[in-house]
This record gives sequence, structure tokens and C-alpha cells, in this order.
Amino acid sequence: MQNEIIINADPGETRVAILERSSFSELYIERSGEKSVVGNVVKGKVSRVLPGMQAAFVDVGLEKAAFLYVGDYFPYNGDESDEPPRRRGRGRGNQRSLPKIENVLREGQDIVVQIAKEPIGSKGARITSHISIPGRHLVLTPWARRVGVSRRIDSDKERRRLREIVERLRTKDLGFIIRTAGDGVREADLDADIRYLTSVWDEVQIKVGEQPAPAVLYSELDLPLKMIRDFANDETKRIAVDSQEVYEQMKSFVDRFVADPKPRIEHYEGAAPVFDEFGLESQIHDNLERKVWLKSGGHLVVDQSEALTAIDVNTGRYIGKRDLEETVFKTNLEAVKEVVYQLRFRNIGGLIIIDLIDMESADNREKVYRALQEALRSDKARTNILKISELGLVEMTRKRTRENLVQTVCEPCSYCEGRGYVLSRKSVAFKVLREIRNDLPRFCGRHIAITVSPMVAEELLVSGKDALAKLGEDLGREIEVRARPGLHQEQFEVTALDSGPAIAISLLWLEDRKAKEEDEAAAKSRRRGRRRGAGSEELAEEIPSDEKPGDEKPEDEKPDDEAEAASEAQQVAGSALIAVAADGGEAAEGAAEAQDDVEAQDDVEAKDAAEAKETPASADTDAASAELPEPAGEEAGEAEEVTPVRTEADADTSEPIPEGPSALDEGKTLDEAAESRILPASQKVEES
Repeated sequence: MQNEIIINADPGETRVAILERSSFSELYIERSGEKSVVGNVVKGKVSRVLPGMQAAFVDVGLEKAAFLYVGDYFPYNGDESDEPPRRRGRGRGNQRSLPKIENVLREGQDIVVQIAKEPIGSKGARITSHISIPGRHLVLTPWARRVGVSRRIDSDKERRRLREIVERLRTKDLGFIIRTAGDGVREADLDADIRYLTSVWDEVQIKVGEQPAPAVLYSELDLPLKMIRDFANDETKRIAVDSQEVYEQMKSFVDRFVADPKPRIEHYEGAAPVFDEFGLESQIHDNLERKVWLKSGGHLVVDQSEALTAIDVNTGRYIGKRDLEETVFKTNLEAVKEVVYQLRFRNIGGLIIIDLIDMESADNREKVYRALQEALRSDKARTNILKISELGLVEMTRKRTRENLVQTVCEPCSYCEGRGYVLSRKSVAFKVLREIRNDLPRFCGRHIAITVSPMVAEELLVSGKDALAKLGEDLGREIEVRARPGLHQEQFEVTALDSGPAIAISLLWLEDRKAKEEDEAAAKSRRRGRRRGAGSEELAEEIPSDEKPGDEKPEDEKPDDEAEAASEAQQVAGSALIAVAADGGEAAEGAAEAQDDVEAQDDVEAKDAAEAKETPASADTDAASAELPEPAGEEAGEAEEVTPVRTEADADTSEPIPEGPSALDEGKTLDEAAESRILPASQKVEES
């Protein structure tokens, strides 16, 4: 087939485009540090043997251990009887004829294998002991010891001629397979290939004894040279390369290993990039799209997943001319050709499901199936297809040896994190309102602002205006909506613009347990007195709930004015001590003064109590009160409170919210974690 090879060799990246009949059919990319390891012959060390899977993991020097199935391995000792068995499938019937993995491999054993598949995603490389080293016209199979011929060489006469030449020239301990490119070549060309491959294998054998595992014994050629070896033939029209250094390497390789007539190599020196000159750059981006248009107006939808690739065929804008069956038939015929082109260009492998448009005629289904088979003849990758089902589905597999085009040139979207979707603006808008309503008691009476992306802000002010107004009524203040460009659609912030009413929180560790027990005992005694009915009303008036037995004093011992003043001072100090945060600097100063008054009064009472040799319960209470931290000063009162928001999009990256009483009970605002989940802001004490 007539083809062209266009090579763009930039520092750090080399791209090769294969054009067949002027159609951009395949793209290969190789980057520095990411060179393909497929085809490398390595000396590995067995790290684990898994009898339950009849496989083993082998350390071959890559990031992840390689996977070796028992059917892909055979022990080799260098004897004539060590010819490997024919490859078999993985069916249960075939597994009975294979040896047990634990009988042929052990942990720590050194083996020589070849990498058959690159590491893809989370999977390690796939390896085999059926080693094959490709040349220009032949493939060396050192442990097969027989001569094979490619199935694509149809002529029986040519097959016999090639087999006789190779049998005569090869050494008996090495096997060879004649490639499709060897069809019609001269004996001298085959002899040059045999000598080159034999020297390569001799070097491998020397390295096996010298280098410890893991070690690379043979590595594939660089991408430009490999493309010449695999794709250049008598019908190659042109090879264009834009690098002088790569051009010299290719010229030397062609002179040594490529038979006459040699392909013409050009050094491209144009002003425009070589891919732009041939119109290839735009086609790369077009073939990365999910929807692919057909010339008739129909289109394909390509969805790639971990398990399989689904390709849906649609008529699109194509409406046909005669009847529905003809329209569907022509669309499917065009679609299967485009499907094969997309499989090759994107290098899609594994399980593939093609959803054709349903056809009533069995003859039409057969014609479409044959058209698919014919289109796959140009694909070098091994494929297996099944008949079109009654539902119009085609199940097929395609050998996967390296990452596909999307995995090579793309990465998961940082905005949607690879999901392919984000929460809609309506969902985010109502989620914001729902989160605020859930914490409504903590925002009560405050003026708050919601910061969201512009799209969500528009949704709140248009579709959600009624819900926003109702929430503002429940809150008691109007809610302000702010739009921040660049904010993720799923993120939002809630800011408290002013302070709110005081919240009294009981601090259990500051209470006097002994005094509390005495209060409970006094309350019990009062309840018993009431049940007896003996002067219950008088007893209740004489022993208030906030006094302890033994602390009562005759009215003539303390003036009424002094008692009332002490009671008021104690109440003010108590409210200031129990509050979580002071409302501004004035409230803090008032609380501090009240606390000083209480401490002075308590000192007097403690001295009197010591002289009277009374119980020290009040002294314990005073000590607990004296150890209380003072409320925050003016800086804490003037700071604007921001309650960050945490959404599903950044749930994994946000810092954990402190738990326990210290974060909220001490009135701390958690405003350092950017854009995490809503937290209620600490509310401040209002002056009495």
C-alpha cells in the first residue's frame, strides 16, 4: 500500500504520522523519559508466585512488577528438547495441558523474558518468554527453532521459496518468521537480516551471564528508525523529517538495512512546522473529540471506559432518499469504515462494542459485517470480531500493546476531576440555601453574604429569588449575594458581616462539684418538706434555690442595699464568664471590671468564712472563677467573621475541622481553611 512517513522530531518529543493513500491513518508519539518498553528483552527476578491465579509477578526494573501468565512461560535450559509449546488460549480445557506455575517458577529465580504490553493505567506490564526480535524482513524467534511465514503472503510458491532460503541460511538453533515485508525480496536481503539478528542475539546471551537482574538485554530502536523498519516498503512515496540529526541517523539505517529500491528521505526545512505544512495538526485535535461526523451527515459517538469502548452509530443529519432500510444500510456501511479508522488512529484496544443502527434485512447485516472485515485487513493489530447480533451489536477485540491516544496526550480534567460532569448551577444554588437553613439558629439576626460563582449567583437571583427571600425572612436580615469570577461552580462561601446575640454555654469543667452536690442535697430536702406539707411555702421563701444550707444570714446582719449590690455584681460577672465571645472591646472591659468586683467581694467573704471556720465550698468556687481566661479584646470584636465552605469538589484536599469543645466553646472562628464546609460563626455577647 502506498504510504508516506512524516516525522516531527522536537527536543523532548518525537511524533510520527503514517499516511496511507494521503489519509492520516496512524500517529505515534515518543517522549524523552517515556520511551516505549514494548519489545525489550530483560533479565527479571521472580518476586511472587500466585498458584491461585497460575501466574507470577516479576521485577523487570519498572515502577510496577510485570505480570507473567503460566501459558506465556516455559523453562529453557539450552537443550534441543526445550522448544516452547504452541501458544494456547486461557480456556479451562487448555489449562489442563499447562504445567503448574509453582512447579516451573520460584521466588527469587532469574528468568529472561520480553515485554509484550506496556504498563497501562494501574496495571503493570505484561511479559512473555516467547521472545521475538524483529528485523527488516524477518523476525528472530530464538527458542522456536523453526521457520514460519506470514499469513498475509498469499502465494504458495512465494511461501515455499522464502522458506527454503531461510532454512538454508539460518543456524539450526535459531528460529525465524518471514514478515509480510519479505514478500518478493532477494536472497541477499534475507541473508543480511539473518546475520544482523544473529549478532543481536549473541549480544543478549553475553549480557545474560554478566548483568544481575533486573537488567535490559535488548531494547527496541528509536521511534523514527522503528517506523522505517516496520512501515517503509517499495510503495513508500516519501519520508520527511524536520531534524538534521534524526535525518542523518535515518539515512545511515536505510543504507545498511533497507533493500533497493530504497525509500526517499527528505530533510524538511520549511518555515511552517512540518505537521502544519501537511495539514496534520488539526486532524489530531478533531480525532480526539467524542463525536465524529461522517461525510453523509451521520455521526459516531465514542465513549472509552476502563472495561470497554462503546461506539454508537447515528444517522444524524442524513435522511436518505428512498426508504428507511436503505438509509440505515448506507449509514452503517460508511460507519464501519470510519470505526476502523478511529480504532487505528486512537489506538483503541481491548473489548469494543459497536452499536450499529438496526437493520431488518439479514443480507444487509451480512454485507456490513464483510465490509468491517475488509476494513480491518489494513490494521496491523490482531483483531477478533463476532457476527452482528439481532440487536445490531458487533462485539470485537483488538490487541492492546500501548496506551491509546487519549491516555498519551490528555489527562483528567482538573475542574470535574475526571468525572466528566459537575453539579448543575441550580443544584449548587439550592444546596447553598439548604446548608444555611441547616445552621439557621447560629446565623439568627446576622447580616450574611453568600459568595458563589457568577453562574450560581445568577441562579440564586433569578430562579431562587423566592427561596432566598424566604430564608432572609426566617433569618431576620436580608441576604447579600456576591459573584466571584474564577470560583469553582461547586464552591461557595458564607460571610457574617456583623455580630449576633450572645449565646450562654455551660462550662462543666469550671463548675464547683462540691457546691453543686450541696445544692442538689438542699433541693432534695426542700422537695421532701413540701411532700410532708409542713410549712412548705415558708420553707421555699426562706431557702432560695441559689443559696446553700448554712450560708443564710439574718436580715439584720447585712443591709438590704449591700446585699442587692453584691447580687447584681455576681450576676454580671457570671454572665461575662460563661459567654463564649465578648461583643467588642466595651463588653470585654465591662466583663473584666465585673470580674474584678466579684474577686474583691469573694476575698472578703473568704476571709470571713475562714474566721468563722465554715466549709470552704465558696473558696473552691472562687478559685475556679479566678482561673477563667479573660474574654477577647478589641481585635477579636472588630474582626469580620468568615465561615468558609467545603464542597464535594474539594472534600479530599481540605483540612479537617477541629472537633471537641475548644473550637466553638472558646469562641474561635475557623477562617483559615480556604473554601471548606460551612461552619457556624461564633456569636458574640451583647451588652446587658
